Amino acid sequence: MTAVYKPIEFVIDGLIAQGLYILAGAPKGRTNRGWLLDMCLSIAKGEKILGLKTSQGTALYLCLEDSYARIQNRLYELTDEPTEMLYFSVMSDPIGGGLEEQIEGFMSEHRDLKSFLLTLCKWFAAILIQAMVQTTKTYPF
Repeated sequence: MTAVYKPIEFVIDGLIAQGLYILAGAPKGRTNRGWLLDMCLSIAKGEKILGLKTSQGTALYLCLEDSYARIQNRLYELTDEPTEMLYFSVMSDPIGGGLEEQIEGFMSEHRDLKSFLLTLCKWFAAILIQAMVQTTKTYPF
C-alpha cells in the first residue's frame, strides 16, 4: 500500500473523531440536549468532557426546536464564561432548499470547525436521513 493517510484527528480524545455522527436519543427531555450543548461548549473552549481531552475549535449547534433565550439559559447553567467559538442557530433553510449552502458558507468562514451538531424533530430527521442517503457530497472536516 503506497497511499499515505492523515492520522485520525479526534475532537474528543479516543471517542469522537472529526466527521459526521448521528446521535439519537429520547425525543423530549432536558438531559438529551443538555449534554450536546455541554459537548459543543467543551470543544469550543478546549476543555475536557467526560474526563477526555478535546481538540479546541469552532462548534456549531443547530438547535431547531429551541429558542435563543432557552439556549442562552442552558448555556449559563453550564458556564459563567461563554466563548466566541460557540455558535447557535434556531432556524435554517430546508434540506435541498439552502441548508447545504448555509453549512458550506459557515465552514468556509470557520476553517477550524470541529463540531457541527444538529438537534431536530422526528419529521426533520426522516428528511435528513433520506437526503444523506441520496447525496454523494462529502464535507471534509
